[in-house]
Amino acid sequence: MSRIAVMGSAFNPPSLGHKDVVEQALTQCDQVWLVPAFRHAWGKNMAPYEYRCQMVKLFTQDLADPRVSMHAIEHKIATDKPVYSFDLLEALQAQLQPEDQLFLVIGPDNAAAFDKFYRADDIRHRWQLLVVKERISVRSTKIRAALQHHKPVSAMTTQGVATFLATHPMYGEATS
Repeated sequence: MSRIAVMGSAFNPPSLGHKDVVEQALTQCDQVWLVPAFRHAWGKNMAPYEYRCQMVKLFTQDLADPRVSMHAIEHKIATDKPVYSFDLLEALQAQLQPEDQLFLVIGPDNAAAFDKFYRADDIRHRWQLLVVKERISVRSTKIRAALQHHKPVSAMTTQGVATFLATHPMYGEATS
């Protein structure tokens, strides 16, 4: 039996805040699956999916923990509507053994608003919520703002992601 933490996020881009969430999830689960959002449920504007997937791959390489992996599945299950957490968990559960357990990783902001999630009661009934704390206040929005102001981001993300961002301008930063 595996206990698998599912961490869906825009990863726009991955941050040290995401890294801290992964570390918290690993204290309670055997694996952490990072799932980049194909189309955000609340219409958030994001960098291209392919770039965000590349950054998550680099992020997982930088973490260097075989228990952490990326699962780029949302583009396969997306229709004309966003992929909701329920849809994602259902698709992932179909790939597992019956005894494996999925945990939906959410932060305190989503925990407070969880009743607004699509099929929130069904999620609670079929899977477990793993509510993590925000211990490191490094969010993707901070990284994007720094890039727009030509500030370094290496202290806010992993080295591989910082290098990728330096060579792939996508957040409004000027190119030379």
